[in-house]
Amino acid sequence: MKMRVAHAKRRYKNKVYSTPLVVTSYRDEKGIARNKTLANLSKLPDFIVRLVEEGLKSGDTDLLDQYVRVTDVTADETIEVGPAFVVLSILEQLGIYEQISEHLPPKQTAAVLSILVERVTSGKPLSVMAQQRVFPEEGLAFLLNMDQSPALNTWYAALARLEKNREAILKNLFDRNQVATEVFLYDITSSYFEGDSCPLGAYGYNRDGKKGKKQVVIGAICDEEGCPIWVDVFKGNTSDQDTVRQELLTLKEKLGVQKFTFVGDRGMITNARIEELEQEGWWESFQYITALKRKEMMGLIEDETHPIQLDLFDHQNLSEVCHNGERYVLCHNPMREQQDGETRERLLAKTEEKLKNIEKNVLAGRYKKRDVIAKRLHRWDNRWKMARFFDCKYDERKFQFQRREDEIARYKRLDGCYVIRSNVSRSDHGTSELRDRYKDLKFVEQAFRTMKTTDIQARPIRHFCEPQVRGHIFACFLAYRVIWEIRQRLAPVLERDCDTQRCDAGSLAEVWRHLRKIEIVKLQANGKTYLKMTSIKAYAKRLLKMCKTPTLKQILSE
Repeated sequence: MKMRVAHAKRRYKNKVYSTPLVVTSYRDEKGIARNKTLANLSKLPDFIVRLVEEGLKSGDTDLLDQYVRVTDVTADETIEVGPAFVVLSILEQLGIYEQISEHLPPKQTAAVLSILVERVTSGKPLSVMAQQRVFPEEGLAFLLNMDQSPALNTWYAALARLEKNREAILKNLFDRNQVATEVFLYDITSSYFEGDSCPLGAYGYNRDGKKGKKQVVIGAICDEEGCPIWVDVFKGNTSDQDTVRQELLTLKEKLGVQKFTFVGDRGMITNARIEELEQEGWWESFQYITALKRKEMMGLIEDETHPIQLDLFDHQNLSEVCHNGERYVLCHNPMREQQDGETRERLLAKTEEKLKNIEKNVLAGRYKKRDVIAKRLHRWDNRWKMARFFDCKYDERKFQFQRREDEIARYKRLDGCYVIRSNVSRSDHGTSELRDRYKDLKFVEQAFRTMKTTDIQARPIRHFCEPQVRGHIFACFLAYRVIWEIRQRLAPVLERDCDTQRCDAGSLAEVWRHLRKIEIVKLQANGKTYLKMTSIKAYAKRLLKMCKTPTLKQILSE
């Protein structure tokens, strides 16, 4: 008996209704072809109707349980596989999967892959303990063909072993995916703990604005396109400039880069660090691009022997001066102009308040002697580097002051200004190119922002053993490497319009929401289990194609 699924259509109130039926064809006594209805499938979900239809076309009549009992087909469970499939595919293409499986045993590999998938795709990632509990229900467990979760100790050991092989993994990934670049961007950030038992944790300059919290310092190197290539973790009280030598050695000795330009923020490549490395001969082979601290910039402006002078700053055009073999590019940032002006006015007001208090005490006779007045004045007049903007006169029982409005107006020209310092030759980088390379540090800042807040949520750090803390941060770094790659591939739908600030995909979170609709359904019929993938909508197919993933049907068949 040959069966098929037919759709009986009827019209009612200008609408067409379709009823799926299991039918078979036969000829009556007169030889006329007729159809006989064996079952009505209208009460079954659409995916089961499609499964029955495909099964009948392929001749798989066992699915119907004696041809007619289709109501015995039940959906056992559904598994979201879309996001995990995309992340796993990209991990394989980048060579991260291969490196992890090469250095870690199978169960630990599965644990690390689960952590990476969770960090990349989840808006609020679970802790390792929670991941261990839910692992068998996740799409990654299905794709890895694992029905049991590794023991919890295995997950923690996996992070420690991942950190143990960090340098080897990063070196192999660098060699595999290396691009022709001689510019490397470096910056650091910090991440705080909610405890104080980790040996790495220490009190230091907290970039998260969390007072009273121990922290670790994280340093990351990216290439000139922003692709992350290296990460290091330092004790929480490590200063910016103390990490520079180690990262220079990383590029030279661990990654084998023979010639490069090192771009660092103004807080790490200081004048003292440059002189120290210069004496060691570093800058004979390597070059640097950095910026002066505002205090250093102000010091050079006030130094009459230095070519950087106040009148050279232009809010519209770049200016460049050379001094002792170094280039200084005078730049202006309009977005910082208002902020600098507000900061100066706030400090002027604080200084003026202190001076008024001295004046009040002198008039009241509490400060009489000249030395006492001078002592009080010198305690406050330059506390916030504002002494140049006040003209103060004092003597026995006398004190008066006034603002130097001409000097304030003169220095107002420095609002939003900064100075880039470099030893790169003009033949390698022009004036504007130096400025652009320094501004490329935004790529490292984006990496830290993604790791700590927007996507990966590296905080809070739920580990207290040093190898596990380092492994956790390394896992978050690898997760960012995946996100960076996905953003490159999905750039056509993630790039925002300059005017409307809209994009086709909305955000990466919305991309994962679309891909979560790709599910595997486990069906039970006649004591057998059937796997059926839900239909993939056109937009999800487009996303999969842009991510350059293999076909899901191939994975399902395997």
